[in-house]
Amino acid sequence: MEGYIKLSRKFFSNDMWNEARTFSSCEAWLDLIQSARFEATPRMESIGGREVSYTRGQYPASIRFLSKRWKWSERKVRTFLAFLRRENMITLSKEQGMNVITLVKYNEYNGSESDTVSDTSNDTMSDTNIIQEINNLRMQVTQLMTQVATQQVTHPAKEPEKRHTGDTKQIKEKNIIKETTTNIVAKKDAAKAATLSRKESFYQSLVPYVGQYPKEMIRAFFDYWSELNKSETKMRYELEKTWELPRRLATWASREKVPLKTDVGVVLKDNSPEKYKKGW
Repeated sequence: MEGYIKLSRKFFSNDMWNEARTFSSCEAWLDLIQSARFEATPRMESIGGREVSYTRGQYPASIRFLSKRWKWSERKVRTFLAFLRRENMITLSKEQGMNVITLVKYNEYNGSESDTVSDTSNDTMSDTNIIQEINNLRMQVTQLMTQVATQQVTHPAKEPEKRHTGDTKQIKEKNIIKETTTNIVAKKDAAKAATLSRKESFYQSLVPYVGQYPKEMIRAFFDYWSELNKSETKMRYELEKTWELPRRLATWASREKVPLKTDVGVVLKDNSPEKYKKGW
């Protein structure tokens, strides 16, 4: 059978899905797909006293947890996960002290470039673009800090040269002017470096909202509120008396009439039983 269906994630909050029962193998596989992290940004979570990091298409879950969730024996869970590994449907990692399940073809289950609703490349910022933007900001900060340090080394405060009494006052005045100019330039560069560092932090604070709002809106929001003042010491949003990022984003989206992306669906392609034999 060709084609696919789009299944809303709201389905997994439905009473039919959440009723107490023993899961079938198909339901367990579907549960892994819907439980895996959808967002492209990595997440750090404390699980069982351990700090576990996982990203898009990954799901940290112990054998005991899945056993209780699916109403299976632990042995059956191990057998099922082993089957999925043999079929190249998942990989398992225990490097962080617990199972982190990675769905091999997670992106296929969540749409393709032609699927406008679930296409994550259209709904989320590219990781490459985010990293490049952050690296550019960090590079600017590093260059400015290096420039400040170089100026302090190459232009230290000079002792007045020993000259005739009549020249002493004039030499002192020249040295004071040079020293003052150097300090002003160094302070400006340091202030600009600090501002760029805060700009990077502001950029990163927007990343978690990319799955909720379109990336074009997030970019426009960032460009507007990160605009520097004339002295390049503060961004536009820092001049506001109050600032709550979630409310500002919601207001911006309302004015732009941007719909929230709360109903992102899981795309299931070819649900025939033969698919298990082929490997997803």
